Amino acid sequence: MAVHTLKRRLGALGTVLGLGVTLPLTVGVTPASAAPQLSITKSHTGDFTRGGQGVYRITVVNSGDQPTQAPTRMTDVFPAGLTNPTLAFVNTTLGVNCYGTSDGVNRWDCDTPVLPPGGGYTVDITVDVATDAPCAVTNTVTVVVLGSDVSDAASDPTNIPGPNCNGGGGGGAGGGSLLPVNLSGLIPMFNNISTNNNIKSPGATNRTSQGFDVNGS
Repeated sequence: MAVHTLKRRLGALGTVLGLGVTLPLTVGVTPASAAPQLSITKSHTGDFTRGGQGVYRITVVNSGDQPTQAPTRMTDVFPAGLTNPTLAFVNTTLGVNCYGTSDGVNRWDCDTPVLPPGGGYTVDITVDVATDAPCAVTNTVTVVVLGSDVSDAASDPTNIPGPNCNGGGGGGAGGGSLLPVNLSGLIPMFNNISTNNNIKSPGATNRTSQGFDVNGS
């Protein structure tokens, strides 16, 4: 009985230590470290094709343990060579409002009133790839809790192979030979009838002098 009585007394005084010091065991108190934490990712599959289309997938998540206290905005501005972006939701359980711009900028914004802990959404954005698009572009997307410093960003480098790109059969910016040398005449030039030291290369003509051209003209 003495043991059970001691347990009941300890249970009644479980939050008291020493001389009236109360332990921080109150239910519902938010730890000082608790906060929303935005996380954003952006990805695509394979290389994009000039004159074709490409698809980016963007995922926004509140990976913190508190909801956002203000609207959250995702912004994606596409680089030159990627045009006419169209957006489609992959999944969401939130009231996300996405809208493009009409001022000539290839851009999408998505606003969310509140992101709860673990809440988020995923969208796919399809772009047209210009026939003269650069060999490579980097697309950067951002997300921020408006009026705060809670934010995140993700960059997605994308290859767009072409005839003037390193991966498209050319070298550097121009493709083809870097040294257009005309070798016609380099062998026949050694035929010198004045010394009778003819090399007699096939098809050569004996001359006392032989010129050659390294400019391809």
